[in-house]
Amino acid sequence: MNNKHPFRLDELPPEHPLRQQPFTVPDGYFDQLPTRVQARMTRRAKPAFSISWSWQRTAASLAGASLIAVLIWQTLPQRQESLGSEALTGVSDEVIAAYLDDQGVDAHELADSQQLHQSLGSDTTAIQYLDVKPADIQTLIEEQTALETQQTGS
Repeated sequence: MNNKHPFRLDELPPEHPLRQQPFTVPDGYFDQLPTRVQARMTRRAKPAFSISWSWQRTAASLAGASLIAVLIWQTLPQRQESLGSEALTGVSDEVIAAYLDDQGVDAHELADSQQLHQSLGSDTTAIQYLDVKPADIQTLIEEQTALETQQTGS
């Protein structure tokens, strides 16, 4: 099945074509090779890559960085602040009421919630208006902790 017969090259006669050298080298080539390679390396003594400073590069870099900064500044979305009272002075009360009705907001509930927020102030002052004692808060926290430990334990 296998038509290939292994053979050794040194077993072939010297005149066989496989024993002949396919390439020829000039006389003394390998004797001169190290000096030729070293001569080429000394010609390339300077580094292949170097960065040098110039005012043109500095100016171009600053101009590019400035352009990028301006583009970012212009393309960032602006934060939308709430509308001031002067922005709605030209809008009639009927139009505002119709808009709130379309959105499903009851004007009376909105007025009540705005009064509540204004009267309570910030979150830190809101607890002052509640009639809650610190002992009641501590009891509630202990009860919730006990319930959580029972739920995780079972």
